[in-house]
Amino acid sequence: MATREALTVLAPQDLTTLRYLGGALILGLYLLATKQGLSLKRRDMPRMLAVGACGYAGYGLLIGLGQTTVPAGTTSLLLNISPVFAFILGYFVLVERTTALGYLGMLVAVLGVVTITLGDTNATGFNGNALLIVGAALLLSIFLIVQQPLFARVPPVEIVFWGCAVGGLATLPLATFQTTSANISASFWVAIVVLVVLSTVLGYSFWNVTLARTSVAEGGSLLLVVPIISVLLGWLVLGEVPTVAAIIGGSAALVGVVMLSRATSRREQAGPGLLTGAIPVIGVLTGAIPLIGLPLVREDRADLTVTADDIDDLHEIATEAAQAVGSQLVTVSLWRPDSADLVRVYSSRPHVYQVGGISTDLGGDWLQQCVLDQRSYLADGGGGIHADAFEHSDGLDSLELAAAVNAVVADEGEFLGCINFLDAEGAYSEASLAVADQFAPRLIPVLRHLRMEQPEPVV
Repeated sequence: MATREALTVLAPQDLTTLRYLGGALILGLYLLATKQGLSLKRRDMPRMLAVGACGYAGYGLLIGLGQTTVPAGTTSLLLNISPVFAFILGYFVLVERTTALGYLGMLVAVLGVVTITLGDTNATGFNGNALLIVGAALLLSIFLIVQQPLFARVPPVEIVFWGCAVGGLATLPLATFQTTSANISASFWVAIVVLVVLSTVLGYSFWNVTLARTSVAEGGSLLLVVPIISVLLGWLVLGEVPTVAAIIGGSAALVGVVMLSRATSRREQAGPGLLTGAIPVIGVLTGAIPLIGLPLVREDRADLTVTADDIDDLHEIATEAAQAVGSQLVTVSLWRPDSADLVRVYSSRPHVYQVGGISTDLGGDWLQQCVLDQRSYLADGGGGIHADAFEHSDGLDSLELAAAVNAVVADEGEFLGCINFLDAEGAYSEASLAVADQFAPRLIPVLRHLRMEQPEPVV
């Protein structure tokens, strides 16, 4: 609603620049006044640039261009498709699967968006600007995925500061600020204050605080309330009466996304997806910058019996732990005492490191420390990651992973396995090891159940 009002004076690119540079200025003063030092490290700068480009510059431009003709309520309804885009990315790249309810929900949501888009016509026919809003929803879903790992190392409000700064500076070359003072009214300044202070500074900050404490799926579900509020405000304040297509399509989109959200807790990783099976891996990991062309690690694999509940538990614990510790790759390994090896029962990059992969050539020092002494292992540069415990160091090198934490999972003096975190050199310290050790005990019942379910290995 505020965007539509501000666009009566400023061009979309001008508004995007003003909005985010204004937000960066306010947040910069806040960080200075509260004496909060900046935490962003050099290794996180590429990810932060991607966050600023997707969630701020690109998103802001597409929203501004689309809302020149698309009503505020319809815009908000179209943006509600973001969780569906996040699911599609997970299907093709993270190789996630869902239940029949999830697939049905995705279909219902997509049909709802098609209804809104096709129903939003004018005298000249189809209004293509609605597709710009759909594009903004796609960027929003990518932004959520790429941003999430930053919360483990950078405060949520500081992330908004950097995002605003990157987004504002990226769009500055496009800005012209050509307007006349005659067009500027009190309502324009109110709209600018609402956009900069409420929608950007407070909105992004509160949302980031929520995302830092939950998951992308849970934090993203907050978007479900936005369309309802936007349609009501657009109707009451701007007189934008929702069309029949917007009401029907919006309702369908909301129902579909709710169905999909209810099914996300039952997602499974089910091997190579359509894209990952057709071409060398295209990866957009939750917690990783997109990677292209990574080869599948060739290794011996075990036939595993893993229930849907086990998969859910492993995914939930590993995802939460990766966000807390910081990780570009997280795996869970089950120790098989009869064959004295580790078998991978969870992988956040199954298209590179498959579930079922067996590690047999374990170093003597690693066996002594982890299996016998049951003390977690830390390696950060200095060749530690090339120890015998990491058989596929060439694959790790291709991922530029040179730091590792193996958090031991043990119960009543018995070594059950470990949860493994890998990241760029310099990422981990003893503090990281302590955080990882807090999550390891949660895997005890899962690994015990998995050990009971597995057939006897052939030695």
